[in-house]
Amino acid sequence: MPTFESFDGLTLSYQDDGDGDLVVLLHGFAADTNINWVRSGIFDVLVDDGYRAVALDARGHGLSAKPHEPDAYADGAMTRDVQALLDLLGSSGCCVIGYSMGATTTMRLAAVDPRVTRVVLLGVGGVTIADDGRDRRAFAAGLLVEDPSTITDPIAAQFRTLADSVRADRRALAAYASAEPPDVVGLLGQIHVPALIIAGIDDELAGSPEDLAARIPGATAVTVPGDHFTSNSQPSLHDAVIEFLASR
Repeated sequence: MPTFESFDGLTLSYQDDGDGDLVVLLHGFAADTNINWVRSGIFDVLVDDGYRAVALDARGHGLSAKPHEPDAYADGAMTRDVQALLDLLGSSGCCVIGYSMGATTTMRLAAVDPRVTRVVLLGVGGVTIADDGRDRRAFAAGLLVEDPSTITDPIAAQFRTLADSVRADRRALAAYASAEPPDVVGLLGQIHVPALIIAGIDDELAGSPEDLAARIPGATAVTVPGDHFTSNSQPSLHDAVIEFLASR
């Protein structure tokens, strides 16, 4: 995977394949390009349908640099990373597809960067927005505790299991979870590009995509089979994404 230096000199990795209109992919927390986009089939679906797919490994994740200081993830760092990638690619316009954590980055980006022409938000919904201020300390504590069986927060336990299964850098993930997140709720009304929101029908972490769509002007919501960790691989989700990208 090629690399580049972001706004603060941190080295980030990305995967780039295909020709045609640019689609940027941003993965979820504790995952990476391979887990969310390659294994799910979404990356190949986009390339096969004639798009240029560029998937970024977020700082702290995958093959990108993994700082252990919360300050490295503060002040909208992940949003600024995507802007640095768009600068590198020379993009004048692109669709951005984000999953879970990547979807919140996508929303922030769409509100401030005119190069984003449409967005697809996966694994997010009304619960995501209502819990944007979720006690992230529970996530950080769950990632750092020696014995994962002692984690009492069920969501923290799920992500600890994911982090262990992919041998993620738990200190880096905990640093991200410890950083103060930029506002999302206050920016929703500033997203003025076509938006498609998709969540699994059993995705309790995301909640209703319709609830989130109601807060983004003109957004459309779709529900597909699966939960937070399985909906990405559903053919109905792939079809909805391709149909949305093809619409004008």
